[in-house]
Amino acid sequence: MVVQNRTLWKIKSLSREVLGGAGSENYRQKLVFDLLNAVKANDQDRFLWILLRALNAHSKDNHKAKELASVLMDVFPSSESDFEKVAYSVILGIMAGGES
Repeated sequence: MVVQNRTLWKIKSLSREVLGGAGSENYRQKLVFDLLNAVKANDQDRFLWILLRALNAHSKDNHKAKELASVLMDVFPSSESDFEKVAYSVILGIMAGGES
């Protein structure tokens, strides 16, 4: 399965909305650091576990978080190159959301 650009854009957008403003700047930095380490190790299971755990913490009555989880379930497991594209879309969304 090849991940489409619009899917990547949706993942980035939803990540920004759901996790970009979540918690403190330190929380987001640690989350990004943990996600980057999972990408570096090409560990899709760990990446997804970290991300779903973060989504669960911030998903109370948040339909965007549920939508993001649903999109992620559609693209995982992925090929190594698609995994990197999806992972960096999530990470960029989180990082972009911290801006005012």
